[in-house]
Amino acid sequence: MKRSTLSLAVVSALWADTAYAAGGGLDWQGMLFHAINLAILLFVIIKFGGPQVSAALQGRSESVSKDIVEAKALFDEAETMLTEIDARVAGFEAKAEELLADYTSLGEAERDRIIAEATVEADRIRNEAKRVAENEAVRARATLEAEIVDQAVATAEAIIKEQLTADDHHRLVTDYFGQLEADIKA
Repeated sequence: MKRSTLSLAVVSALWADTAYAAGGGLDWQGMLFHAINLAILLFVIIKFGGPQVSAALQGRSESVSKDIVEAKALFDEAETMLTEIDARVAGFEAKAEELLADYTSLGEAERDRIIAEATVEADRIRNEAKRVAENEAVRARATLEAEIVDQAVATAEAIIKEQLTADDHHRLVTDYFGQLEADIKA
């Protein structure tokens, strides 16, 4: 890894050379000077800062590894919880369908019971109405007959009064009392 870092640094130094960037020719002497300066800088960094950088990178690697292990454990726990929740949801859906079927059947039974009660009540009301209508018809017939009889009697009385003379009246009264006396003696 140190060689690739060094190679990358040399290429970067060459690439960033001001003469090369300005479009002029390559200054080999300047590039050599830059390469030597870079090598010295990298040597100093690696010699004096290498163990601290290595320790820091090692610590970071361990931290990332620990985070990965914790994330895996949390992921596995979340998958387990998701499986449990999915099972519960499936149970709830089945229970909801069962309750819906129960309530539907209860509703249908209640509807049928109400229809049966309404049919019985309608028959009772029809029979009662028929009985009341018959009673009213009998009562109306009796009232009508009484009115007809009263009217017939009134009409007959008026006709008799018109046609009855005093002699007829006297003769009827005498016949009536004679018949009454005969009924009493008998």
